[in-house]
Amino acid sequence: MLLNTSARLVKRWLWDTQARIAVGITISLLLGWLSVRGLEWGLVVDQFQSFPVGWAVLSLAVLIISSFVRAYRWQALFVQGKEPLMRLFLVQNAGIGLNSLMPVRVLSEGAQFALLTLRYRVGSGVALGTLGVERILDMVVTATLLMAGLTLLPSKGDFLPYIVGAFVVAAASVLAVPFVIWISGKPLLSRVPILAATATFLLDLTRDKSALTYAFLLTLAHWLIVGLCAWVLAHGMGLGVSPFVATLAILGTLYFATALPALPAAVGTFEFAIVYVLRFFDVPQALAFSYGIVIHAVLFLPPIVVAFVVFSSIGLGRHNRREPAHLLLEGEKTVSADDRDRRADGSASST
Repeated sequence: MLLNTSARLVKRWLWDTQARIAVGITISLLLGWLSVRGLEWGLVVDQFQSFPVGWAVLSLAVLIISSFVRAYRWQALFVQGKEPLMRLFLVQNAGIGLNSLMPVRVLSEGAQFALLTLRYRVGSGVALGTLGVERILDMVVTATLLMAGLTLLPSKGDFLPYIVGAFVVAAASVLAVPFVIWISGKPLLSRVPILAATATFLLDLTRDKSALTYAFLLTLAHWLIVGLCAWVLAHGMGLGVSPFVATLAILGTLYFATALPALPAAVGTFEFAIVYVLRFFDVPQALAFSYGIVIHAVLFLPPIVVAFVVFSSIGLGRHNRREPAHLLLEGEKTVSADDRDRRADGSASST
């Protein structure tokens, strides 16, 4: 009876969007309240009155660099036929920004996949394969950095379950690659075009050790630069933490805030996580909360702006759209036929 009830709850959670949104709102409000409980708002006001704008701008610049490194990492995974870097930068951030605006955060890779395949005519197997490997690399690198930083954490027992959980998920995601390749060879599933195309791409990529190694190093560089972005702002606001501690704090916060259902842009959950982590390093609550608000904006607003720009530009005019290939071919055939008719009419007139 208990198992049946649990199964029904899980099924409802997976398929009932309204239930997931309701749970996300509840979690965000609860964690947001916990992050401000007992907060001295006068100290928060003082923090913003003396806010270091220059350090915030520098932090934003570092974040943009990290975003280009991430896009370059994505480009490195295209083992056959590289996509333009700027295109990948826009598609990547548009997906992330759209995902941040949604109460159910499952749209990032889906939006990126749609933009690549429908707008830019990238093969579905290549698009799905690169997106999947990107996510795997992110999980492996962040779990490794968190595990390496466990020795620096003052209270290891509080963080160990989360870090071990992240490591298990990362290991499972790595094993998913050979599983997809293996299962695509089964008689029934081999007839699914997108699965076969994805497996073919993954097989080619796994054979290209240099591309995988390069992508792994770029992933490591990306997350270290994100940590540098967090530290620059922390230094400017006087938190007194080291660059590595700032990196661990922001990695843990992002992992926690994106894993839980929440309000759009992880409002509430993000602030709770950053305040919770920084208190182990003796950062006062008011300062940690003020820092959390600003670094939250620095990390989340740029992709949202890119998403507005990219999606608002789609379909605004015929000259801004790529026509589907079959329509272009039909158009060329029509023009050719019209040319022949005009030439025939001209010849008849001259005769």
